Amino acid sequence: MNLNKKITFESLMFYGILSLLVIKLLFSYLNEELAWWTRHFTPNYIKYNPLGMPVNTTEYVEYLLIPLMFIYLTVYFRKVGILLIPIFITFILYILNLFTAFYTSSELLDSLKYALKISTPIYFFCVLVVHTKLTGKSIKNELVIFVAICAFLSVIALLLFNPTFNRGSFRWPVFFSGLHTHNYVLAALFVGVSYMLKNKKWYMYSFMLASFLFLIIGYNVRTVIVFYFLFIVVMLYLTSGFFRYLYAKALLFIPFVLGLALIYLRDFDWNRFSSGRLTMYEEKLDILEDYGFKDYLLGRGWGSDLIKTKEWWWEKKGSHNDFLTYVVENGIPFMIVFTLLLLSLLFLSKRVSMILATLIIGYLLTSLLSNGFAVRPQAAYMFFMVFAYIYSNNKSYITKNE
Repeated sequence: MNLNKKITFESLMFYGILSLLVIKLLFSYLNEELAWWTRHFTPNYIKYNPLGMPVNTTEYVEYLLIPLMFIYLTVYFRKVGILLIPIFITFILYILNLFTAFYTSSELLDSLKYALKISTPIYFFCVLVVHTKLTGKSIKNELVIFVAICAFLSVIALLLFNPTFNRGSFRWPVFFSGLHTHNYVLAALFVGVSYMLKNKKWYMYSFMLASFLFLIIGYNVRTVIVFYFLFIVVMLYLTSGFFRYLYAKALLFIPFVLGLALIYLRDFDWNRFSSGRLTMYEEKLDILEDYGFKDYLLGRGWGSDLIKTKEWWWEKKGSHNDFLTYVVENGIPFMIVFTLLLLSLLFLSKRVSMILATLIIGYLLTSLLSNGFAVRPQAAYMFFMVFAYIYSNNKSYITKNE
């Protein structure tokens, strides 16, 4: 074997980035925080930490991961091309955060946290795309490896870790940072596996059904379920004439269904259904009424979104709506630029892919309904790995679709 053809500076950097991401995933179980309802359990960082690793090891990995990604993109800048647009937009987020830090006298790193959480997974997406341009290879093998690693770690959690709690019931154990982040990671990878099976329709349909039920029965994290359901609906439409026919017929019944819903849901307790989100939104709107022009422009800084409400009495909580959180803490311009950043990813190709559009809409929907991918970097890394695989899969520079 001629190692000179196998080991290059590019491959060392690329697989170094992937290795750091694996380390980040491996130690993510340490920073799972016990909720009020599971406070009597022994935390993972005490129970399963023979090396005595810090609780926030995954954050420390970022101090290596971010510079390495920047070095990679700088060295191979000639291949960045149109990816420069989302990268440029991320720097606008940093500038806005700097102004917010100055205006609110906040710690600089605290102020930059949201911008970094949003941006670093997008840099990872750029690294993956540049790698495919340089090598002509699909990242399918790398994605399969990450699927296998995350599946293995999830099984370890199911066998050894504490149960979680959600919506009035104890749920299955998790590995990746907490109940919600774990589910976001799984849903992103389920999307990737489903897409890889698209040419074997019945395998794909079976997998989507089984994985969808797995999320519902095991964890019942509704925002994640909505995200994955949206993907499934679109995949069924794109791959099956029967479902296209079924959807067309279903459109005829929408007015009838909406009419029944208005009649039977008049006394429905939407606040309870939303787990107290409506009360939180009302509280935040009251806070925003007191904002001045500069507050709307720059927000009131890191942590100003955290409050207690009647439903969430045991600890301070955020808005459970990333858009609202960004307005409260960072100002309206930050929220607008965040939205434009995600939408810019749809226009990296001449034609907008329906699958990629669905994923971006799903990403934004998770932020609208809760604390979504935007504030969960571990899950967002997996999301953008899948996004990069789908984005580059049909590009002309992919000559080795391994």
